[in-house]
Amino acid sequence: MRLKIEKLVYGGSGLARSDEGVVFVPKSAPGDVIEAQIVERKKDYSVARMTKLLEPSPDRQPALCAAGCCHWQHIRYDRQVEYKESIIRESLTRLGHIEWNGNINRITGPDRNYRLRATFHVVGGTFGFMLEKSNTIVPIRECASLVPELNEFIRTANPSGAREVHVVSAPEIAATFVLLDGTLARQGRATIHVDRIQYRINPETFFQANRFLLAPFINEVLLQAGPTPKNVLDLYSGVGFFSIPLSQIAAEVIGVEGNHAAVRLFRENVRTNGRSNLKVFEGQVDTSLQEADVKPDVVVLDPPRAGCGTRTAQRITGLKPGRIVYVSCNPTTFAHEASVCLTHGYDLKRLTLIDQFPNTYHIEMVAMFESR
Repeated sequence: MRLKIEKLVYGGSGLARSDEGVVFVPKSAPGDVIEAQIVERKKDYSVARMTKLLEPSPDRQPALCAAGCCHWQHIRYDRQVEYKESIIRESLTRLGHIEWNGNINRITGPDRNYRLRATFHVVGGTFGFMLEKSNTIVPIRECASLVPELNEFIRTANPSGAREVHVVSAPEIAATFVLLDGTLARQGRATIHVDRIQYRINPETFFQANRFLLAPFINEVLLQAGPTPKNVLDLYSGVGFFSIPLSQIAAEVIGVEGNHAAVRLFRENVRTNGRSNLKVFEGQVDTSLQEADVKPDVVVLDPPRAGCGTRTAQRITGLKPGRIVYVSCNPTTFAHEASVCLTHGYDLKRLTLIDQFPNTYHIEMVAMFESR
């Protein structure tokens, strides 16, 4: 069938309308006129693959690399950021029933060689990335998104005997090889410096991935938390990425984290940075909030892509903080949980897009809610 792509949607595909209904087409761009073949039919939509590009969108650019792992590498970067802003607004309206007419601030950086962490799958002794929504591993010799040190690692490391490799560059390399029998072989330790803060991290524990945006990301969260917060509760605190800088402006910070390895690194980072007004509680966030007896004036949360859930959002609003700073990596779950905040006495005051992952559909944002 012949289709014209109207827009991009969260998930990376282009959307077109046909006599058969809505059709989603990966690797397309708004304005493309294409020939496409249906590969999957659902009740409310179909998925198609492009068989021929008849009229290219003016937003197109040559692909950054041949592997094709990045969803939007064929789209000019300035337009990618605009599409992400549109997706945020549409998600708020459609899923959260929130009309946000205010500005969406943008924090961006270089769109190449930005990523300091990676997980590689190994097949035939070769590094590769898993193609999304498949079990296919694409061999990788170099990746335009990775920092130069990780590309050098691909060229020089020997992954034989491993099924998966987790690597982080600080810029020194630390790697964890998951061997075929499931055991782990670790090489190196990494310390990342962000301004005057030192973070000890390891490849298996979550840490923000874009080397160019580490300091701007922290600064945005500090701005939204306010100049002199008294008591800050940092949920899903990880190794202390936000907790440690927050402890430099707040009287007291309490982190809550459910991952034991992350908690150990958090405590090591507290000692390394000499922070006496900062402690971490190990436990799942929802359970911890149910049992907590705290009165924070600011709550910061950075949940995984699945979000914190509406029940946890209600628990957070039940603490009655003056501000809630929500760091989200999924506009669809954020929209639902933002709606909970709005119906429980809060107004959305500031919204910032942090483009952590250029050339992909992934969207990171920081939002500040203030009590009425």
